[in-house]
Formats: sequence, C-alpha cells, structure tokens
Amino acid sequence: MAIHPGVESSVERLEVVASVRPRLTDVGNGDDVDRLIEEALDELTPASVSTYLPILVERRVRDRIEHRPGIPT
Repeated sequence: MAIHPGVESSVERLEVVASVRPRLTDVGNGDDVDRLIEEALDELTPASVSTYLPILVERRVRDRIEHRPGIPT
C-alpha cells in the first residue's frame, strides 16, 4: 500500500491519468473523459492512500457519464 501526503506531484497525476484513460475509451468523447478524469482527481486528492486512486477515478468518471445528460454512452 502506497501512502503519500497527497497526489500533488504532476508525475503522480500523470501516472493516474495514464492508468485510467485506456480503461475509459468505451465511455465517450476523449475530451469529455479527460475533463472528467481531471475533475475526479481534483475531488479525490489529496488522498492519503494513493494505491486505489486510479480505480476510484475510473469509477467516479463512469458514474458521472452514466448520470449526465448529453454525454453519449
């Protein structure tokens, strides 16, 4: 388990984005997904346990896409 004071470093953020983005290619427009990933990261950080952050970001994005009008699924 990785414990950090927060996922503030741009390298760690990029690692999370790189991990999550390929798993979300099936849910919609790339720009919308990128924006939702960034929003989810902003909401979920600073996280004290970053091990599960990619999974949490992916779930948050999928949930938002399912419940947002105007974003094709």
